[in-house]
Amino acid sequence: MEDTTGHQFRNPNIKGLNKVVLVTGGAGYVGSHTCKLLAKNGFTPVTVDRHFRENLKTYGPVHDLQLPQEVDRLDEIIKRYNVTSCIHFAGSTSVPESVANPSLYYKNNFIVTVSLLDKLIACGVKTFVYSSSAATYGDPGFRKCRESDVANPISAYGGSKLMMEMLCRDYLKAYGLSSVGLRYFNAAGADPEGEVGELREKETHIIPLAIDAARQNKTFKIFGDKYGTPDGTCVRDYVHVMDLADAHIKALNYASENPVSEVFNLGSGAPASNKELVNTVQKYAGEMKIEMHNNRPGDPAYLVADIDKVKKVLDWAPEQSSIDNVVSTAVAWYNKTHKKDIN
Repeated sequence: MEDTTGHQFRNPNIKGLNKVVLVTGGAGYVGSHTCKLLAKNGFTPVTVDRHFRENLKTYGPVHDLQLPQEVDRLDEIIKRYNVTSCIHFAGSTSVPESVANPSLYYKNNFIVTVSLLDKLIACGVKTFVYSSSAATYGDPGFRKCRESDVANPISAYGGSKLMMEMLCRDYLKAYGLSSVGLRYFNAAGADPEGEVGELREKETHIIPLAIDAARQNKTFKIFGDKYGTPDGTCVRDYVHVMDLADAHIKALNYASENPVSEVFNLGSGAPASNKELVNTVQKYAGEMKIEMHNNRPGDPAYLVADIDKVKKVLDWAPEQSSIDNVVSTAVAWYNKTHKKDIN
């Protein structure tokens, strides 16, 4: 089957189905978990990704495609599968890297989205769900972030995500694009069934880095212990990746039934400091050596979600996002994927 890798459907020509979702970045962390849940809920995810891993379990057709360079290949894919909506995960996600290299972030996040949306609209696809970020808020102070707050990003990552939100508002008015942007706080954890999880060539997220430090007897670095928080370290909001996946399906249904350009916070609403997080990792993965380093550029002291809006409008709530469950599922995934090199 041309351009299709390792999927579970015998016939990739599925024009008879009416719940086919194009998933950009569907081989990535949040994308792969969402594809699993889409398939469980009667959708067929069609993944396009330039980082497909051969050992990754897939839940529908997969195409190796790079945006925006190969955006014209989407014409055939959308027609072939009768795609009716899109969930957009593809992009760059490191705050420190975005401060050092903003050009990369505006290209990979904003410009890619412009190119993608223009192609979707030309092909008649006008239901769109996409990854935004809590980084749009910048440094909100010591209070929970509400969607009604004025966004004031302090990194190119947050700026590029805010521009995506602005783009979608304008595209609703001009082209009838119905969209939902989901402002993730800290996506974490892994599929409890162990089929997919967090696995990158260059890891940047704190939980897998901490687990690796504990399991490999490495030194773990905490950036900043002089913030105005109870224990001096950054406070964050960790939301389980399967709760995120569930929110994407609810957002997809909402955008397909309503002409909207909306954004919602996705978090647990429960604050956890870096020290608290590291203590929980040590509970499940063993002790580690810890070093304190200076604050990183672009890191606010406190970033926690107010999730009242998403609860009310999308009827979504974080059911798997206790810090214990987040860490324990991440450790289970690490143990599965690192059997040969755990010390």
